[in-house]
Parts: sequence; structure tokens; C-alpha cells
Amino acid sequence: MFDPLYEEIVTNTSDIMVYVVRQVFIELVLPLSIFIAVMLTLYVDWSWIPISSNQLDRGHSLEEVKKHILE
Repeated sequence: MFDPLYEEIVTNTSDIMVYVVRQVFIELVLPLSIFIAVMLTLYVDWSWIPISSNQLDRGHSLEEVKKHILE
């Protein structure tokens, strides 16, 4: 078996197991965790976090940003 990521030939069982675990992490776990983090950021109601009036005046609220992204 050829590992295209590191450009080496995988020949024994331990190398194959390392290759499979590495591929599962890179191809499944990492992208899914990034996707879930983005979805949580967009869909969780963050208005419960208390912020000062200075911080409110400084920039756009998360609700405004969500509306702009989702429209």
C-alpha cells in the first residue's frame, strides 16, 4: 500500500494501522470537528453573555452577523 501523504510504501501491519488511524483522523475527525464548531457558533444563542455598553457600541452584534451570513 502506498501512503500518498508521506510518499512512502506501507508494508507491515503496524504501519498499516498507523496509516488507517491517521487517515481517519485527517479525513473524518478533523473536518467534522471544524464543521460542528462552526455550526455551534452560528446556531447557539450567545445573547446570554453579559457585555458592557462600550462593547455593544464598538461592533456588530452576533445576531447581526448571523443575519448577514444567512441571508
